[in-house]
Amino acid sequence: MYYKSARIINLTAGVLLFILGLVGFFIPEWFFTAKYDVLTPTPQAKTILRVMMGFMATIGALWLFSVFVLQDPKKLLAATIIMTLGFVLSRLGGLMIDGWAQTHTYHELIFEIMALFISLWVYFNLNAQK
Repeated sequence: MYYKSARIINLTAGVLLFILGLVGFFIPEWFFTAKYDVLTPTPQAKTILRVMMGFMATIGALWLFSVFVLQDPKKLLAATIIMTLGFVLSRLGGLMIDGWAQTHTYHELIFEIMALFISLWVYFNLNAQK
């Protein structure tokens, strides 16, 4: 049961990264301006955002590839946990450095913390299952 849960978590991470990366790459104005109030006044600004989102889509594609290639999802789940922890720590750092008045950041932080705890719970139950 936990191995199936680990595969679902890893698959979900890959799909989210891939789709959000593609949307942000192809429509940076909508993705960043509408959601985050980030202005893209110059072609250089758009390109920087496209590069970051293209990288996110690439990581998502790598995650999806790994879900179907790796037989044991435990190691990929550990990488998913580390990646999610990186998002959480980056958002917390952004709040501390840039200020606490960031509504969208709190919504995403809540989602990522919940995902982190669920992933950790599945990971440690995978260890207990053996």
